[in-house]
Amino acid sequence: MGRRLGGAAHPALGRLMRAALARLWARLGWRGLALSSSGLAWISYGASITVQPRYGTVRGISVLLDIMCMAAWGWLWMVAGVLALGFSVVRAGRDLVGVFAAMAPPLLWALAYGLGGALGTSSTAWGAVAPWASHALLIAIVAYLTRPRLIVPRMVTRGAE
Repeated sequence: MGRRLGGAAHPALGRLMRAALARLWARLGWRGLALSSSGLAWISYGASITVQPRYGTVRGISVLLDIMCMAAWGWLWMVAGVLALGFSVVRAGRDLVGVFAAMAPPLLWALAYGLGGALGTSSTAWGAVAPWASHALLIAIVAYLTRPRLIVPRMVTRGAE
């Protein structure tokens, strides 16, 4: 029966790996994890629509294709992903560029699909609005819940002294 790396056979390596993971988690936290996972997803999605866009995507966001070609939109997704990934290790409050980069592409896609459905360019485009918008909403929720706590000066009322 084989032994696990870092297990009983290698206790020092196990401690080292746990310490590295603890340092990474202390740096990222939930906010950084949300930004880094979004960043990786946007890089991957952008590469896929740059190389070979799906027919339904092209049809659903056709209102955006008058502005730029699909490859350019793919690069925009990848740039947003790199920004979100890069800002995932920045202290909360200074990472707003990353939060915006994680939220902007799915919001833009939700808007484009909504317009595509409303204008009749795709009869099923409306079905993609909620999934894309919900991802942006989840990033906003995580950003709000993990925001730096503001220092509020204590208010002294009359007679409380």
